[in-house]
Amino acid sequence: MPELPEVQTVVNSLQGIKNHTIRDFTYNWEKVIYNMPPSRVKHLLENKKIIDITRKGKYIIINLDNYFLVCHLRMTGYLYTRKYLNKNKKHLRCYFTLNKHKYLIYEDIRKFGGFYIYNNLNILNKRIGIDPFDVNFTSTWLSKGLKSRKRIIKNLFLDQSFICGLGNIYIDEILWYSNIKPTKISNRITSRKIKNLHTNILKVLTTSIKFHGTTIMNFKFDNMKTGNYKNNLEVYGRDNMPCSKCNSLIIKKKVAGRSTHFCKKCQN
Repeated sequence: MPELPEVQTVVNSLQGIKNHTIRDFTYNWEKVIYNMPPSRVKHLLENKKIIDITRKGKYIIINLDNYFLVCHLRMTGYLYTRKYLNKNKKHLRCYFTLNKHKYLIYEDIRKFGGFYIYNNLNILNKRIGIDPFDVNFTSTWLSKGLKSRKRIIKNLFLDQSFICGLGNIYIDEILWYSNIKPTKISNRITSRKIKNLHTNILKVLTTSIKFHGTTIMNFKFDNMKTGNYKNNLEVYGRDNMPCSKCNSLIIKKKVAGRSTHFCKKCQN
């Protein structure tokens, strides 16, 4: 599933359609709109101007006149723009016809992703937690959040109602950089390590965005481009390979129901 850097990469790739107007909406799959019948969407979005395209957590937010079109890519969603449209593409789920001879196109192999249409973002903001790039996400906020909870840190970071945008890949990387084992109980992490953890959350995410995220299997953006941060991964997917800090072998085991990679010697 695309995590924060991949979603931000898609958001960045869509900036060229700001100030365009939606002329029409066409769908090939009934469930592509989560919270209303797609037949209503044509009327709601017709002639709506795209004011801005932003992100919160793993959600792409397209700000329109009086509405928000919110997209979650889930596992295999692919949202992109083109000046042409191939209506025969096998996994084409819907598309938005824009002015200036452009299309906003959504494909999805597994059909898990789709769109919400909201009048405001209250529902979304109540559903998910703070974004790591929110100005309120400070080391003090993180310290209070961890100290007030008694949960396995890997499990807590996977919880999108706590911090939104993190997923399996980047949690493993962040915990390795911070020398924290993934099974550590959150309220037992020292203040020094929490400060370092806050720094590494922003560092890893920012660096990955510069490399357009990580493509392991399905993630792509723009003109079928893929993310290159995979070459910078230190632990994720590197089980039985040497740790670059201590040369011990990277371990892979299930934590919080997810395959988790870490160094037993460095992380404690």
